[in-house]
Amino acid sequence: MKNIIKFISIILLTVFISCKKDTKDPEPVPEPMPVTPTSGTLKIEFEHMFDTVEFNLGQNYKTANGDTVKANMLKYYISNIVLTKNDNTTYADPNGYHLLDVSDPASTILDIPNIPIGSYKSLSFILGVDSASNCSGAQTGALDPAKGMFWNWSTGYIMFKLEGTSPQSGSSTKTLTYHAGGFGGANKVQRNFNFNFATTTSNITGNNSPYIHLSVDVNEFFKNPATINVATQYFLMSAGATAKMYADNYADMINFEHVHN
Repeated sequence: MKNIIKFISIILLTVFISCKKDTKDPEPVPEPMPVTPTSGTLKIEFEHMFDTVEFNLGQNYKTANGDTVKANMLKYYISNIVLTKNDNTTYADPNGYHLLDVSDPASTILDIPNIPIGSYKSLSFILGVDSASNCSGAQTGALDPAKGMFWNWSTGYIMFKLEGTSPQSGSSTKTLTYHAGGFGGANKVQRNFNFNFATTTSNITGNNSPYIHLSVDVNEFFKNPATINVATQYFLMSAGATAKMYADNYADMINFEHVHN
């Protein structure tokens, strides 16, 4: 009997050892290879000023002519944004058109996604809407007529709109109304802006969202090259030579300040 028990024990031990030998440790799961980003996001911030002080709707400011003005609306288009790398290759914003509305602070910070990684040395854009989109009639998105920035197919989009009041206004209601439009010919009101970042570059790495900080001096609309006297120059709602005069004033309204990487 003892021999039988001993024999069975040997068999069981042999089976146990065999099973143990056949049991393999699981294969290690390889760690995924890190994904190298190929693009990133850039933010362009437009900070509105009146000379050297912060610009706000509903607040009084003194113009170069000595007039007191208070704005209750300021809207304008920024379009055709192009970034240039250090190697002179460029990236054009496919979104195309952005409507900045001072009453909506979120609209004054533009998010430009999917920019190829690299170091960028300059920025250019148009204040206004290019001729192609004006000739295409009313559209959607930022160009939707519901935004209140479209006249008709012949005169196109209002590029810049400033409304407010002034005690010096020649209007019987003391209002100020400036709607600048006109997309072609000698009196077109689109204006080009080009900014070189000098010794600083905007570095798109895929892991950060750099800021390009621009300042917008609203007082420039009222001066240089033409000093506006609101007693006689208080209303504009058409294309033409007068609209061009105002566009020449806002042509230096936007300035480059710095880059936050």
